[in-house]
Amino acid sequence: MRNRRALTSFWCVVLLVLGHGFCSPAAAADCTVPADLLDVSARLQHVAQRLHSRRPLTIVAMGGASTLGAAAGSPDLAYPQRLQLALRALFPNVPVTVLNRGVPRQSADQMLQRFPTDVLAADPALVVWEVGIVDAVRGIGVDAFATALQTGVDEIVRRPMDIMLMDMQFSAKANAMIDFGRYLDAVHRIGDVNEVYVFPRYEMMRYWSEQHMFNLDEVAERERAALAANVYECIGQKVAEAIRTAVQ
Repeated sequence: MRNRRALTSFWCVVLLVLGHGFCSPAAAADCTVPADLLDVSARLQHVAQRLHSRRPLTIVAMGGASTLGAAAGSPDLAYPQRLQLALRALFPNVPVTVLNRGVPRQSADQMLQRFPTDVLAADPALVVWEVGIVDAVRGIGVDAFATALQTGVDEIVRRPMDIMLMDMQFSAKANAMIDFGRYLDAVHRIGDVNEVYVFPRYEMMRYWSEQHMFNLDEVAERERAALAANVYECIGQKVAEAIRTAVQ
């Protein structure tokens, strides 16, 4: 029974990291993280202008299945929807809309091909680009991954838009099977070179896992979707906090 439970939990973690499957929320989420994980030095100039002038703020959340909220079973439980609610609470005098542009199982280059229709057409003040998981799973060359990522950053920064990158999710068991490290490094390197903030989802989720706040490697089957929804809730809250810091 113990082995069967462990095996079931293992595949839940893999599905959660890949962003598909149904891993579902139980208890209220504790989203505590160390202060240094929300050390935001970059400034979101265009977002700040919208907020300070109280003009409508549109954000596009670009990404894969974890952006779509597949593991929790509904886009309403995904981090973009939670981010929208958190920002509306932080900035009640500003109309905030977060558009969820998550599409499962797409590489950085495939997402880049959707930029004209799914990102640029919406004319957002901010693009949050969650990226890296599928490229690592498929073993796409890191150089090709970095090139696609840099091209996407260039597409945004030459327009009156801000961009925030979001790195991949963490799971100790998935990490044992998939080499995330090189892709994680590439995301942060491109963030550093372009002075673009990288939301450290990987390190946040590792902290939550190590502190047993979210039992990623031992979750019971009946708690799978609840766990994913709690993680998404916390990611939405923390992205909202990062945005608040970046516009001050």
